[in-house]
Amino acid sequence: MKSTRYAAILAGAYVLLASVYIVLSGRVAAALSHSVEELQRIETVKGVLYVAVTALLIFAGARWAMRRMEHDAHELLRREQALVANEGRVFAGLTAAAIAHDANNVLTVAQADIEMMEEDGKGSEDLTRLHEGIDRMVALNRRLLDLAQAYVTREGAPLDVLEAAREVLSVLRSHLALRRCRITCEGAAGVVIAANPVLMHQLVGNLVINAAQATGDRGEIQVRISSADGQAIIEVHDNGPGVPADRRPGIFTALASTKPDGNGLGLFSVKACANGLGGTVDVGDSPLGGALFLIRLPLHTDAR
Repeated sequence: MKSTRYAAILAGAYVLLASVYIVLSGRVAAALSHSVEELQRIETVKGVLYVAVTALLIFAGARWAMRRMEHDAHELLRREQALVANEGRVFAGLTAAAIAHDANNVLTVAQADIEMMEEDGKGSEDLTRLHEGIDRMVALNRRLLDLAQAYVTREGAPLDVLEAAREVLSVLRSHLALRRCRITCEGAAGVVIAANPVLMHQLVGNLVINAAQATGDRGEIQVRISSADGQAIIEVHDNGPGVPADRRPGIFTALASTKPDGNGLGLFSVKACANGLGGTVDVGDSPLGGALFLIRLPLHTDAR
């Protein structure tokens, strides 16, 4: 709406200035001319000068606007590429953590089987070496989990949640799944957390894209920001089909998805990021008729 208002103001100013110029220049021309032929010459010169001046102004304005658009497009592309690159590193860490966690479960079972064999008197030098190898694998997986968790929980500068959410939506606005959706982002300013903007992109971006896909790319999506009890609250509502109650307990598990072609990693990364920041994420019913994803994160210390 702001662009429409500015365009209307600019058009109104042009009409006013042009009208004043025509009236005043017409009076001056009439006063200076002593014949119809002379008046015609003055009007011709006046018209040519008017066209030349307005053409120069239009050229200057168009050139400035185009350069500004090119600059903004370049800056948006740069920031989107940076977000995608950082998001890839975060996602790689989360995926590695999930694999390491599952591998630990398998190794723990194998280790227990070996211990049972040793207790039954079936121990041998080969079993001892196998036992040592499994211990090393368990230790390696633990280090991998620690590194992934350290990346997700890496301290960030104070981040205004509402501003960060709007920034994420501006970056994602050209996403195919969001182009035809009606998206709003409202809430209270001054809700501040300590986090890397990349993690906000993971949290809000994945939930908004998930909502858009659930609504068939033409739905209504609302992002609401608030705070209560020392926590920042991020709500993502949609008017899609929602999430059945029986599927909610495992919806944030890796490889679990409500979509036929989904891989479940988006919601898994949302939960991992929320947990890494000391928060939680839940799913429920939205007043819009679809799903509500609710994220709670601790407020930045100075903002409490």
